Amino acid sequence: MDTYNLLKTAMDVSQTRSELISNNIANVNTPNYKAKRIVFESQLSQAMDNLNLTETHKNHMQTGGTSGPYITSRNTGFQKNGNNVDVDTEMVNQAQNGLYYSAITSQLNGRYKMMNYVINH
Repeated sequence: MDTYNLLKTAMDVSQTRSELISNNIANVNTPNYKAKRIVFESQLSQAMDNLNLTETHKNHMQTGGTSGPYITSRNTGFQKNGNNVDVDTEMVNQAQNGLYYSAITSQLNGRYKMMNYVINH
């Protein structure tokens, strides 16, 4: 996976994570609602660990068979109504996700500036 596709995927995951967190917060009082989360970083780490960096051609690299990001329910403590949304945790997750998105955007902007410099000089 090239860097631009990886950054695009990371931005898409961050957007989905933001939507899930907002949905979790909106359902804080919904009986039996289970907070959702998206799993991506562990999948990415696993894919990177499984790469054989001695390959001689980019098409020969194996991704380790990861299926990419996926959504799952969080299994944490429950309130009396069966709901497990913790607003404080969700707000921290939203702030962390905002920083993550900003970092990815900075990386992408840096790469575009570098390409622009190479093209124009």
